[in-house]
Amino acid sequence: MVKTKIIKIDSDKINLRKIREVAEILKDGGLAAFPTDTVYGLAASSYNKEAVERLYKIKKRPKDKPFPLQIDKVDKLSDFGVVLSEDARILIDRFWPGPLTLILKTKGSGKIGFRIPDNKIASGILKECGMPLCVPSANFAGETPPIDAKSVIISFDGLIEAIIDGGRCSGGVESTVCDLTTEPYRILREGIVTIKQLEEALNKKEKFVKVRNILFVCTGNSCRSVMAKGLLEKEKKSPLLSVTSAGTSALSGMPPTKETIKVMSKEGVDVSKEVSKDVSESLIKRADLVLVMELKHKQFLIERFPEYKDKVYLLKEYKNESKLEDPSIRDPIGQPIEVYEEVLAQIKKEIKRIKDLI
Repeated sequence: MVKTKIIKIDSDKINLRKIREVAEILKDGGLAAFPTDTVYGLAASSYNKEAVERLYKIKKRPKDKPFPLQIDKVDKLSDFGVVLSEDARILIDRFWPGPLTLILKTKGSGKIGFRIPDNKIASGILKECGMPLCVPSANFAGETPPIDAKSVIISFDGLIEAIIDGGRCSGGVESTVCDLTTEPYRILREGIVTIKQLEEALNKKEKFVKVRNILFVCTGNSCRSVMAKGLLEKEKKSPLLSVTSAGTSALSGMPPTKETIKVMSKEGVDVSKEVSKDVSESLIKRADLVLVMELKHKQFLIERFPEYKDKVYLLKEYKNESKLEDPSIRDPIGQPIEVYEEVLAQIKKEIKRIKDLI
């Protein structure tokens, strides 16, 4: 536990002393949350390995999911060996500072997501730090990004060094994420900036393709949904498909069961680094299709998120014209390894059936 300092700053009347105080915390390897033009962000110095590691741990974020960087001016891109294409320059001129994260090629074969936020508090901190900051949204993995300091305090008080209370964020929606390292360009997340706006900026239609997001849901997000995610990722290696999983009553940050890891390893899929997360409106909203294991999961999601009911299906029933005696896939939790193998076989059969339908 650390003592979290709550610092109130009026975004219309910036207190430079307080901004510098937060910048010093970040430069010293601490973590701080502050408002941006989209949602509240949780920041760490990109130059401090220990701070970044701590950010991963606190966020309960998989290590294979890199953090986006926020910078205060375009010139900082050259520090990463970024060479801007004409299209990248056009989008930067049009949307920066603002709610657009651009994934750009860096030195070697690397790539990083960059953004310049359009918020006086965030801009002031970045300028005073004098370095790029890792700034994911200030929420635990899979939860809804916060738009006010109260929500951040509830989650991170005692875990980070400082939280700036700068009022409600004006955007309220995460930034759009566009990968410019491929052709056509991939929209990994559509936020405030729409595909239509991006196409209009470049005066090019069909230049962007949206990645299809599939969400698997079970109860604890430690076995069935993890199996389904791993199997679909193995079957469909298309860069236009993004797969995630969650649970209706998951304890966030927990690994899969040892039985799940074992049976999946026999399929050539390593799920040991997966971490559980409770299903949230953010995950449901982002998903194009939600596939659940039991009727109770479907009922739960429809009752909790009725506006998204048309995208929720039982895995066994999705585009299946066969009459089913039992549309559910049983929960193997607490059962012998043989039950896990039976459940895996059922899920594998369904994944093979739907892999070309989604």
